[in-house]
Amino acid sequence: MKTKNSNSMRAFKKQETWNKSLPSISVITVTYNRLPDFSETFSNVISQTYQNVEYIVIDGGSQDGTLEFLLENNEIISYWVSEKDSGIYDAMNKGALAATGDWIIFMNSGDKFFADNTLALVAEHLNSSEDVVYGGFQSILVDRYQTRVFQNNPRQILDIWREIPTCHQSIFVKTKLQVQYLFDTSFLWCADHDFLVRLYADGYKFKEIPILISKFDASDAGSRDLLIYTKERWRISKRIASPWKRYTYFLKEYYGFFLWKNMTKIRDMLPKKWVLALRKYRQTG
Repeated sequence: MKTKNSNSMRAFKKQETWNKSLPSISVITVTYNRLPDFSETFSNVISQTYQNVEYIVIDGGSQDGTLEFLLENNEIISYWVSEKDSGIYDAMNKGALAATGDWIIFMNSGDKFFADNTLALVAEHLNSSEDVVYGGFQSILVDRYQTRVFQNNPRQILDIWREIPTCHQSIFVKTKLQVQYLFDTSFLWCADHDFLVRLYADGYKFKEIPILISKFDASDAGSRDLLIYTKERWRISKRIASPWKRYTYFLKEYYGFFLWKNMTKIRDMLPKKWVLALRKYRQTG
């Protein structure tokens, strides 16, 4: 399939070998001018041992060689498109609408499954009685002091009104719901969180599983505008939280942000060995 203003291809060859008694999974990657990161994600996804998988790539019209990469790997990718979009959540919606698997997970450029058998392990938990299945993740933080690796378990689902329970790279959603509840593209940072809260508010079933699903470099998270990020979560919380809970929590968070900004300035003035010693103390204390 090709259109006048975009490049796209779909191949269904892999679906012919799917085991119909097992759940099928659509892995979706959104990318834009990030070929090195995308190629790493691509290699990780196609290395999965689980067979009932289709791989969908939504490229925002990259000019860095991504299109050529997609053409070279056309026989491996189930569906791909390379065209302009209105941002990451618009692109993720395009991927959802193209999906044909029973379940969807988004694994964007630079993101990876934790192990080659991750999808095989998760598939054992994907059944008709659950709507959202999620697990933990490994995050890597790199700064001028050191590289740190963290294992992150999901947060309590009861706290979903104030923060997403885990990263979107560790969340599987039934495709029919992902299409019914498309991401709200008016959000800059938190459309994935808003999407989950809408499902939760409407009574769909969430299941936490004891599996590390994804791993990624989280260093860029510090570059997002904390004020916009908090305002978006404040907006989301209106759906299911009482005014008292919302005001109490977010006032504390605002205070914490201002304190953190000042502490960061102080930290940057300290010798590197002091910062490393303090981090070690916090981890063991």
